[in-house]
Amino acid sequence: MRIFAVLAGLTFLVAAGALAADFKPYPGTRVDEAATRQAREAVAQSPLQSMEMVPTIYLTNDPFEKVAAFYRGLAREYKMPGRQDRGPQKLPGGQELKEAYFIFDGAKDLVTSRRWAKVQRPYIGGLKMVGRTPQYQDVREVTVIILSAGK
Repeated sequence: MRIFAVLAGLTFLVAAGALAADFKPYPGTRVDEAATRQAREAVAQSPLQSMEMVPTIYLTNDPFEKVAAFYRGLAREYKMPGRQDRGPQKLPGGQELKEAYFIFDGAKDLVTSRRWAKVQRPYIGGLKMVGRTPQYQDVREVTVIILSAGK
């Protein structure tokens, strides 16, 4: 009976470990210090963002598909509700916006997660609304990984 309890406990720990993975930067990425600083300042000033979640922004020239495949091997991909029914999202210039979300701590969604990342291409450094029309700023043809991690 005691052996069964030990084996059951070990099985639970292994299963829990499989759900909670550590974030690893994609090979060859670099932290964009300026963008990370701006993102952290924006979080500090926003009443909608949690001060406990700290963003770090990584950039790579590698294709979106390659970076997303790397994270699919490390974490659970989270599908945004309502996005599956829509076609590809396009920027005003016709450029396709690709994005994927990954949860590293086993949480059920991004709101409850303490460690998740967004992979996106192209990089969009800012957004300004002109009336009801978004104006994208600092658009770069690179893949960005935005890690949101709890303090």
